[in-house]
Amino acid sequence: MNLTVITPPVGEALSLDTAKDYLRIGHEGEDGLVSGLIASARARLEAETGLALMVRTVKRRFDRWPTGVTRTGLRLVPGPASALVSVETVDADGAAQLYTARFALSGGRLRLKPFVALPAIPPGGHADVTFVTGYGAAEQVPEDLVQALKRLVLAAYRREAGEALP
Repeated sequence: MNLTVITPPVGEALSLDTAKDYLRIGHEGEDGLVSGLIASARARLEAETGLALMVRTVKRRFDRWPTGVTRTGLRLVPGPASALVSVETVDADGAAQLYTARFALSGGRLRLKPFVALPAIPPGGHADVTFVTGYGAAEQVPEDLVQALKRLVLAAYRREAGEALP
């Protein structure tokens, strides 16, 4: 299973000005460094939590259907998944068959609709699930996640400056 970003996030969950205020930086000389630290901190936080902070469209590839997709549904990661774009199977030659109508997104989980058969993944092929995920704009990201970003940026900034971490 792998993940492809179809539409990348626009902006960051933590603004440069907010990060600079948190770091107590009053000049523009380190804007490039701080911007890079924000992006790195967001990527780390997203990887560790299985969440997407900013809205994006992604495609998750499955070589086989995970267990539970027929009963409890499949939690789409990164979450929170908010919209299902498509579900398709692709054979070994690259021919795709669309099955979106057989599925629904409910509570961030991909669920097979009642009384519908799970489409078979062709030998040597895979299934692609494309969905929209993320909290929305920066102001919609939960405050505890923004605080975690600030702390990750601070720790990275101190490492860059050669400061000892507490």
